Amino acid sequence: MSRISKIKKVLEERKVNTYRIIETEVNSFQQFYDLQKLETARKVSTLEEQVTIYLESNLDGKKVIGEASFVVSHDLSKNELVKLIDEALYQASFIKNDYYELVKGDKKKAMAYKPLEEKPFAILTKIAKIFFSEATDVVRFNALELFFDEKIVHLVNSNGVDYKKKIYQISCEAIPSFYSSTFKTELYRMFKYGELNYDKIKEDAKKAINECLYRGNAVKLKDVSKCNLILHDEQLLELLWEVLSTVDYASVYSHSNIKSVGENITTNKINVSLDANTKFDYFDNDGVRLAKKQIIKDGVVNSYFGTNRYAYYLNLEPTGDLNRVVLGKGKKSVDSLKKDKYIEIYDLSGIQVDAYQDYIGGEVRLALYYDGKDIIPISGFAFSASLNEALNGLELSKEVTNINYYSGPKFGLFKDVTFN
Repeated sequence: MSRISKIKKVLEERKVNTYRIIETEVNSFQQFYDLQKLETARKVSTLEEQVTIYLESNLDGKKVIGEASFVVSHDLSKNELVKLIDEALYQASFIKNDYYELVKGDKKKAMAYKPLEEKPFAILTKIAKIFFSEATDVVRFNALELFFDEKIVHLVNSNGVDYKKKIYQISCEAIPSFYSSTFKTELYRMFKYGELNYDKIKEDAKKAINECLYRGNAVKLKDVSKCNLILHDEQLLELLWEVLSTVDYASVYSHSNIKSVGENITTNKINVSLDANTKFDYFDNDGVRLAKKQIIKDGVVNSYFGTNRYAYYLNLEPTGDLNRVVLGKGKKSVDSLKKDKYIEIYDLSGIQVDAYQDYIGGEVRLALYYDGKDIIPISGFAFSASLNEALNGLELSKEVTNINYYSGPKFGLFKDVTFN
């Protein structure tokens, strides 16, 4: 008997009528390099079930629901399962959320998956060679840790959901180091890939080397109070998520959404959709089937989005936990964006966005400043701007890229941003 079947049987014996079980099996292939030499290669496999129990009750004549979860990481006896279930029931009895129903399942269970032609360790070895090929005499990788995680997710709930999917993710943790005659500079970089693309990996390896070189030669920004600001794809992703979060189902339900469907979120004719991160990521943790959804069309809110719970509250169709931002490409080349003086951000402590206070800003760890003649690495400063003005004037590159959780323009430019 599988662990899921065993858990289901005990749940039914304990009269638990509403539940969800997410079983996750991970086969992780790992390689660890020190000073660009392989030190360790290993495979680690794990299997666990996250069990969520839902308890319906009434509060002041209103139907409510509570929930509590526990994790099963190894084979348990029936008595051990009973104890965990009873503890979860007790915890759930204190939660009084507005009632909602679980996702209803259909007949399709197993999802299509096309395995990669290369074996995981062969892929990791090839990635390591790509990274090390970008090293130079003054910048090299002191450490490189590579992971190929093959994940099988089996989702079952008490409302007929019984789905299974197989996805993979590649992660690269890199520490490039810059050496000069007087000092040493190190950076930490994490790259994640939901799809294998060696060209993109090579581009990231080169970027990591260049960033470390820039950091080693960076100076403090002086005598610049306003300038054009260029963001990379990673920062555009962060920015867009903050903007989109103001029109999701949860914000609409709590009456905190800034705009409504049919209203301009910006005068800029941008188009933003949400999608699953990869084509094999068919459903979310609630069992909602994932499909691409356009959220912003020509600057106007085209649709709200969100999970099953808040969709139920609003009597709308759940879009599910869509986690990939798809931004329509721009009309300008990168060269035209970089025609005038600009500051190009490479490393931020995190974009600070407050849509309610009309603010965007951030602490900059590394950037390049083009003063009209030379390109100068700079660090240790901050920027700030009106979010509305920044979005309205945002210029996007026609060159596009695909990174984890984002597809769209490689660069975006904000005009006349304040620096300090």
